[in-house]
Amino acid sequence: MSLPSQRRRQILEEIRRAGAGSVSSLSNRFDVSETTIRRDLRILEEEGQIERTHGGAVTQANKPDAAAIIAREKRKNLHALQKSQIARYIAHEFIRDGDNIAVEGGTTISALVPLLSERSDLTVVTNGLAITNDLHTAFRHHNDATILCCGGILRGVSSTFVGPVAEQFFRSFHVSKLFLSATGLTLDTGVSDPSMLETQVKRAMIAAAGTVIVAMDSSKFGVKSLLTVLHVDEIDILVTDDGIAEPFKHALLERGVDVRVAT
Repeated sequence: MSLPSQRRRQILEEIRRAGAGSVSSLSNRFDVSETTIRRDLRILEEEGQIERTHGGAVTQANKPDAAAIIAREKRKNLHALQKSQIARYIAHEFIRDGDNIAVEGGTTISALVPLLSERSDLTVVTNGLAITNDLHTAFRHHNDATILCCGGILRGVSSTFVGPVAEQFFRSFHVSKLFLSATGLTLDTGVSDPSMLETQVKRAMIAAAGTVIVAMDSSKFGVKSLLTVLHVDEIDILVTDDGIAEPFKHALLERGVDVRVAT
């Protein structure tokens, strides 16, 4: 193992032991420059080991939104019925033959993928590795679907590509609709997510889309995550389940959001 790799392993052990670590303390602890520590932390974050914060890093278990970073396969089973209802509604109401659409890599959106095979001549653009594999399976008997996935840094915890390469990829495309999910939604912070890297890619996807359709089960309402992906008045359509509270629904409608309830 190289010296930088050994140091990063020791840094990870130190952060896990303490729950967090600052750039200055880690610089003193390992007798290297703060620039070197920041580079090490960036690499550890790209590997999905830690989450960088202002001035340091925290372990995944001690992140402000640790509940959002559950293993992907486990998250797919959370509120599975509601996700299925939302996916069926979207497939029926918003997907048409010949569409060009973008789908981000969240587990709510993954419930939509098998239903896309009911349409023909689709072009689907995504940042999700798992979503791409699901699309390949869904369209294995079709020869008229075009699947495009960006490159970039693979973020293991979400099975999505992030970073500058992924962001630039979406700046080259124009799609009619984007189907997006995230960790939470409140009236003041809008749609939010815990990862800076994920958020930056999602914003690039939003800029590439004519219509932004947020797919989110009602358990996420009132959840305020670390970073705003888009504000409430930037949501074109919100598709959710019948667990949405009437006052919250009314407030969204007053802000210009087209709220659809899937049952």
